[in-house]
Amino acid sequence: MGKTKESKQMSGKEFVLKAEDALNKHMEKIHTNVFWTSLVNTPEDVPESVYHGMCVENYHLLFRESYFDSPVLAYPAYRDIREKMNEFYCEEIGHDNILLEALNFIGISRDDLYSSVPLQATSALYNTLSYWARYDPIFFFLTLGPLEGSDVAEDSYIQAMRKKGMAEEFIDPILSHAKINADSEHGQLTREIFACIPHISVQEAERVINQLPLFVDVYDRFYSGIWDYYSQHTIKQRAISQF
Repeated sequence: MGKTKESKQMSGKEFVLKAEDALNKHMEKIHTNVFWTSLVNTPEDVPESVYHGMCVENYHLLFRESYFDSPVLAYPAYRDIREKMNEFYCEEIGHDNILLEALNFIGISRDDLYSSVPLQATSALYNTLSYWARYDPIFFFLTLGPLEGSDVAEDSYIQAMRKKGMAEEFIDPILSHAKINADSEHGQLTREIFACIPHISVQEAERVINQLPLFVDVYDRFYSGIWDYYSQHTIKQRAISQF
């Protein structure tokens, strides 16, 4: 008798390449949204508040990174994955303080950030990641590449700020953060993790890949939310007292 669909397997390495192909197709939604098309095509026309807001929301995301990284630090299936995630977690600690340097330059203090709230789309991103990290770690591991990779979108943000004529004192800390991720090869973490997994069932692989559009949708709303709000408001208008 032949193997059932449930009993068929593929290696973690095979799976992650298949998943990356699917993810790359879905990521086009992000690359063509209003935020990134504006930064790439007309960076000089993008309001400074959008560039500032991108930094603010990334700060809020990094400040809460423990929400979605810590649940997988005790991942029970493979010791090698636990070691990689613990090393990654230690490297990530304090990255919010790097972005704080940029925000300090434009007059935004730590206290200002403490007395503000993230955009709803930012909260949705870190809360969703936290859920996946706790209840669906295999899927969560796939999100690390897009979130941590030094891809073209990240470079485009820095390039756009320079074309806009933003102060180097604001850009430099953001660039430093990008270089840390690139030098530490955080964008390769997903592949390294799945290289530690000897086999994944075909059924599980299909389930996870079919869920990728949901992650892309949440991630797309993060960027679109930044554009929708900060193209109309300044970062000083995110005080809790206004809600």
